[in-house]
Amino acid sequence: MMDIINSPYKALTVKKISIALIFVSLGLALYSLFTYIAYFSSGLDIFRVWEIHRFFPIPTWAKTFPEFIAERGGDVFFRTDFDRFNLAGKALWFLGIYLLVFSYFCAGIGISRLNLEEKRGDPFYPFLDALMESFKKSGLFITTTLTLLSSFLLLLFFHLLFSFTANFKPLFYPTAIILILAFPFLFILSAMFLYMLVGFLVGIIYGPITATSFEGDTFDIFYEGFTVLNERPFKALFLELLNLIVSLAVFSAFSFLFLRAVLLTSKILTFFAPNLKFLLYPNIDFGSLPQLHPYLSNFLSLILPKEFLVFVGTPIPTPLTDAYSKVLSLWYVFALILCLAVFVSLSWTGRVFVYRELVKDKDGIDIFSIKPKLLNFKEEAKSESD
Repeated sequence: MMDIINSPYKALTVKKISIALIFVSLGLALYSLFTYIAYFSSGLDIFRVWEIHRFFPIPTWAKTFPEFIAERGGDVFFRTDFDRFNLAGKALWFLGIYLLVFSYFCAGIGISRLNLEEKRGDPFYPFLDALMESFKKSGLFITTTLTLLSSFLLLLFFHLLFSFTANFKPLFYPTAIILILAFPFLFILSAMFLYMLVGFLVGIIYGPITATSFEGDTFDIFYEGFTVLNERPFKALFLELLNLIVSLAVFSAFSFLFLRAVLLTSKILTFFAPNLKFLLYPNIDFGSLPQLHPYLSNFLSLILPKEFLVFVGTPIPTPLTDAYSKVLSLWYVFALILCLAVFVSLSWTGRVFVYRELVKDKDGIDIFSIKPKLLNFKEEAKSESD
């Protein structure tokens, strides 16, 4: 447990934060792209969305088009942008969410590898090797998802089969009789799918660490998910909550200090050169956060400077200084993404120690002391060449 509490010391390194930064940036870019495509495919004004939400709109919370309320006579006051999406728009937005989670999974592979090699006695494990491993093993997320999807399609097939035959009058009663007899089978299929879904979620949480510590494949990810779920569910929940609390605490402290240091730079420059305020302040809203859930907004308001939450502007004397300030304000966006990367590094590093505790408890194996198959292959190849 103390390893989880002390894990931030291992997480705040340049290599791990850099890997997190690469994949967080990639995930957010893909999410933003597909979200705007979803708005566009639904016939909504993407320029208006950009004006209000900038880079990262969240349709399930955003209320960008209040006239929608007037169109419905005011009976949909609690509706959001997501309610205006058509089927294609909703599918595109969920694809963006999927790619964002996929990027988080990939970051976990590289960060897990760096943590494992540090504990195995190689603190200088190359950054590029860890990064390349993230890309090489990224397909595990897709294959694991496809396995879950195939089980859902099997479940859907049997239900659609009965639904199809029941629509024909001559076959209705025979179908009803077979359905009564086969209902326990359908119930078991549904229960197995829900169990597999939960096992999938647990497997994804520990998938990157399974892939790096045991050189595991898709089967291993599911297997670890089911064994943790069956044998140590409450301990896993407790340790994950502890990891989350530690990660959020360190993330909050880091963000509080780092983002204020970013603004301190602007204040020092404008103190000695007041004219620079036209470059440093006017378009700081590029870094403004999207419309968020109230609880999340209240939490972030304690961490982030007010300039990252609301628009702060000064008069713009010329279009040229406006252009300069727009480009310069992208650094504020980068600062926000860097803070997210720190949280990703913290959460995955802590999770490595969580997984170690779980595996030691249920299997009696210390993942920090075992030698993965990949290293064995390398040593065998080296000895043969000698």
